[in-house]
Amino acid sequence: MNSAATRLVPYITARHGEEADSLSNLSLRPGGKGLFYLNEGPGDRDERGVLWARCSQSRYGNEITGRPRWRDVHPSRQRECMEDLRCQVCVQQPSRTAQGYLFLATQQDDRPTDSWEGHLTAQPPLCLEHAKAAVEQCGHLVRAGAVALRVRVPRLYGVIGVLYRTGSDGRPETVEFDGESACTPLPYRNRRLTPWFLASQLVRELRGVTVVDLEEEADREAYGRDRPMPLRR
Repeated sequence: MNSAATRLVPYITARHGEEADSLSNLSLRPGGKGLFYLNEGPGDRDERGVLWARCSQSRYGNEITGRPRWRDVHPSRQRECMEDLRCQVCVQQPSRTAQGYLFLATQQDDRPTDSWEGHLTAQPPLCLEHAKAAVEQCGHLVRAGAVALRVRVPRLYGVIGVLYRTGSDGRPETVEFDGESACTPLPYRNRRLTPWFLASQLVRELRGVTVVDLEEEADREAYGRDRPMPLRR
């Protein structure tokens, strides 16, 4: 999101002053078995065993501080919201109805409504309040348009990050990709490459998708909160 008058900044947005861990801590397992940290701890890998990029956090108590880096997400905070299915803005429970969790995606003019099934996203879900704020304040969504999705089954799919290999000096060396390939998610099922991957974003595959009208969703929630829905006849 951009800097609007309300100064709404998503929890997952990276901040100035937050720095990636030194790559000198990254090493190779013996026998060509992939990456590990020299001082690796339990939280450095996700439940599928993939190693995650480390990054400092600018915090004052429970508050995230520092000027937003709008184009970047913080690896740990994005992972937290995607693993636990929390709102990416406030870290509270996202909106969820019988049709599923609420996600936003960038509108694609040539994409039919029924083609969002199986959509891959690195954007965590949202509560209704912050979904409405996102479509009004996020520069990318304002320019391209947003589509609201209800998702019954947001399956863990894979990760976005950097692929490594053994360099000529015996140290980890990045594998360079061109264009969109650099942002292509690596599926967890690719067990040949996941040991060599340093993840920075968690990706879910959206199943049981229904395209919804965000304003109608908000009205329905407000109606239900204030008084009971009328009986159907």
